[in-house]
Amino acid sequence: MNTFTRILRCNASTDGLTYQRNVALLAFAKALVDLLVMAWDQRLEAHTILGAWLDPFLLISPWVAGTMSTFICLSTFVFYTGLVWNSVHRTRHAGWPTWTASLVMVPYAGGLMTLILAFLPPRKHTVWDLI
Repeated sequence: MNTFTRILRCNASTDGLTYQRNVALLAFAKALVDLLVMAWDQRLEAHTILGAWLDPFLLISPWVAGTMSTFICLSTFVFYTGLVWNSVHRTRHAGWPTWTASLVMVPYAGGLMTLILAFLPPRKHTVWDLI
């Protein structure tokens, strides 16, 4: 229970290694849900689901039309919510403005921003941080 509480605790910053771990776990969970739902429902189109990794907004019209599973839409929502949450904490740790974390939601550029955030060095502290 201590590990679960520690994972959910908001301590306002996330270092690079923790960010990489969290994004990898989120991606693994979403991929698992996608594969299980695709195996269960044969009428789903794989290219639409794969395209949602680059542009999550591609799932809206198929979901409204009833051809996309709600589980895939929910897993995409949870994935991107967790990604933005972790990105906000990562930008705080790196000393960047927190609004830059929302760039992970930009279609086709979010993957690049995620990689940039994963390898950012931590913010250097100065004597003025003590005041």
